[in-house]
Amino acid sequence: MTVRWTTPFSFEGRIDRARYFIIGVFLVALKYFVDWSIAARFHRPWSAWNYFVPPSDVSMFTLAGPLRTFYLTLWLVAIPFFWIGVTLTIKRLRDAGYRALWIFLFFVPTLNLVFFLLLSVAPTAPRAERIHVEGLDVDDLPRTHAVPLAGIMLAALIGLGLATLSTNFLGQYSWGLFLGVPFVVGFVASWFYNYGTLHPRMQTAAVCVVATSVIGVLLIGFHQEGLICLLMALPLALPFAIAGGLAAHHSLAGRGVSSPQVTASLALFPLLLFAEHIANFTPPALPVVTSITINAPASTVWRNVIAFPPLAAPHELLFHTGIAYPIGATIYGTGVGAIRRCRFSTGDFVEPITIWDENHLLAFNVIQEPPSMHELGLGEIHAPHIERNYMRSQHGQFRLTAIDANHTLLEGTTWYQDYFWPQLYWRTWSDAIVHRIHTRVLEHIKAVAESQTRHTSQP
Repeated sequence: MTVRWTTPFSFEGRIDRARYFIIGVFLVALKYFVDWSIAARFHRPWSAWNYFVPPSDVSMFTLAGPLRTFYLTLWLVAIPFFWIGVTLTIKRLRDAGYRALWIFLFFVPTLNLVFFLLLSVAPTAPRAERIHVEGLDVDDLPRTHAVPLAGIMLAALIGLGLATLSTNFLGQYSWGLFLGVPFVVGFVASWFYNYGTLHPRMQTAAVCVVATSVIGVLLIGFHQEGLICLLMALPLALPFAIAGGLAAHHSLAGRGVSSPQVTASLALFPLLLFAEHIANFTPPALPVVTSITINAPASTVWRNVIAFPPLAAPHELLFHTGIAYPIGATIYGTGVGAIRRCRFSTGDFVEPITIWDENHLLAFNVIQEPPSMHELGLGEIHAPHIERNYMRSQHGQFRLTAIDANHTLLEGTTWYQDYFWPQLYWRTWSDAIVHRIHTRVLEHIKAVAESQTRHTSQP
């Protein structure tokens, strides 16, 4: 039997199991040698385990300096190996009589090794069967439930891998994570679902929603994320997952895009995550201002601003979801340089005073802050955005304006950075949370100050 041979970078032609295995083993050995050599130049250890388990010294941390250059070099060097691996696998699938859509298994860690071994022993299909598979029209394929289920699970695994790369490895919650990953997940799930027979768009959208939801379940199950943050992300993720699904639906309907072309396009997506990481976007520190009118003199309000007694347990639903809330404040010393400690449900904010204008303005920096929340989930949650405080307070102030002798306008301001993108969406959530925290403190100061005023005014 003649096997048509083409260049390694071409998707055309076929390759038998013996050549596929030999070339595959050679490429793996060559790739390991190249990676080991690069690691040696950067004075880094390297072993085969690095392809399965990320090194512990980069997990949960943003790469920077030589370490970033090291991993970027590894990724760039991997591109030609990756491309050849895809083309050879497409040819092997074609030779064995399998549909090209199974190329997606190439992207599943660990499972891709099993996939390689199976293709290395799969015999060449009879010519008639190869012609049938290669010339098959997508509308002639029967409807099955196995392919949609496989597509959903595979899309979820790909999405989980990309999400882990972005959050745990690159330490970023960016456009690529919240918009790009859902689009890829929806595209893959829809491609599998519609490859045999085009289904209605509403059914396709439902499959994309299910695939995206499975990722959420996996993140909770692996203790990588909590329920509240996932619910907050859904309004962003679901529309883009559906958009990706409809894009795949349109591509299959027009028959203008082949499986190899789709595979090659999706394979480039991780480069976008690395590009965002290299860009190292820094969000601005923007203010959130909340005010309240208190029926008490400014001097009474001032005493309760610099330190106030413990607050009652919160009744707001927001603070029962795990969001940190204030429970009291103390101060050590007076004037500039004094240390104010604002106690929250998750720990203390340490706030050295920078402006002490008695009865008028109290300003401070934030040099230490507790986690922003206790996530709801299964066991202890190890989310980088919580462990590294991706919602960071920079400084704050209380401004007092005497309306008259017995009425004071109290204004609380917090400047903070939100390391989530797109900023327009996430700042809407975080601004509302900061306002609610301000309101809890200001209402408590109001109640205490007005109580003290009534008490002193009684004969």
